[in-house]
Amino acid sequence: MQALNEMYVDIKPIFNTYSFQLKKNWKKLVFFIALSVVFVLLLSYLPFVLIPDNPLPPTQADYFQQGFMFLTFILIFAVCFFFGGIICSEYSYKTGHIVFPIINKYKLVLGKFLGNLTMVYVVTGVFYLTLGFLGMYYYGGPLNIRFFYSLGVSFLYVLAISSFVTLFSSFMKNVNMTIIACIMIFLIVLRMVDMLVILIEPDFEPVYSLDHISKLISYILEQDFPTEIVDRYTDGGGNGGMPGPDWAVRRWLTPSIETGIIVMLSYTVICLGIAMVLFKRKQL
Repeated sequence: MQALNEMYVDIKPIFNTYSFQLKKNWKKLVFFIALSVVFVLLLSYLPFVLIPDNPLPPTQADYFQQGFMFLTFILIFAVCFFFGGIICSEYSYKTGHIVFPIINKYKLVLGKFLGNLTMVYVVTGVFYLTLGFLGMYYYGGPLNIRFFYSLGVSFLYVLAISSFVTLFSSFMKNVNMTIIACIMIFLIVLRMVDMLVILIEPDFEPVYSLDHISKLISYILEQDFPTEIVDRYTDGGGNGGMPGPDWAVRRWLTPSIETGIIVMLSYTVICLGIAMVLFKRKQL
């Protein structure tokens, strides 16, 4: 009984912080839920209602892939807004200067992380629920099992980018700057780095890239998922109409399922580990 009481005392601050995060950010949660539903309706419902001659994709899986067009953008913005201040806000409020701490700082961060992660998972789940309902409406049931595989990959992707943003939040002191910097990194910097790497070394698959890993969310819906590396990229070329030889461009379509899972879990462990080390050093 004493052991259970001690465990309860240890867990209670985490649960209280978790509950507080849900209450604190419920308006933000409602906004991103509404945003995800609006995007699904705009891409996967209205085009077929307003344009009668617009044909449906041939299969349910193709329909879902089309609906995932802006999913990663929604997840990136949601993660950046929910996790941008997860640690750096503690610097702003100077909680490290509390002489008699009411709650252990690591329990505080863990409760905030789990609370924010739950809310982003809810946003992701609502997106899939809405798209899945429309998929059954147009094509009938049941849902393709790979639809749920994609949901699992999305959860892992959210976990990976949440850890990445948490790492940035650990060494930046301004919440808004953390949000802006992370959005710029996800949407611009990482893609530019990928382009340069592919131009320099086209045979090297950018498995380090969270942008490349995110493509697994859509491609895992393929019934004949490309298992061989030569099937996971396409080669193109051209010189833009300018005189001179053509130059080759390689486009990597998706990582393998095993690689994608390993990379996302690696990002989670490494980023959170470094974030906690930096948080501890700054607290000291």
